[in-house]
Amino acid sequence: KTYTAFCPELVITGFGDTAEEARQQLRREISAYLEDCEALGILDEVLIEAGFYDNDEVWMSSLVVPPKEPRITIL
Repeated sequence: KTYTAFCPELVITGFGDTAEEARQQLRREISAYLEDCEALGILDEVLIEAGFYDNDEVWMSSLVVPPKEPRITIL
């Protein structure tokens, strides 16, 4: 039995004998891919094309809605 973990934004797959092994392998594959993109000077372009945006702190997926600031009401 083989487990598969998939990152659809970057079209990268990791495989393993357990779900956790597949996740760990996916993380390694993504890390290696992003390091290669950085070395080639194309990291920003690749992330933007994959649907990510820079919120001035980290790169975020456009599918993730950033948390809103809490509303504080003084009574």
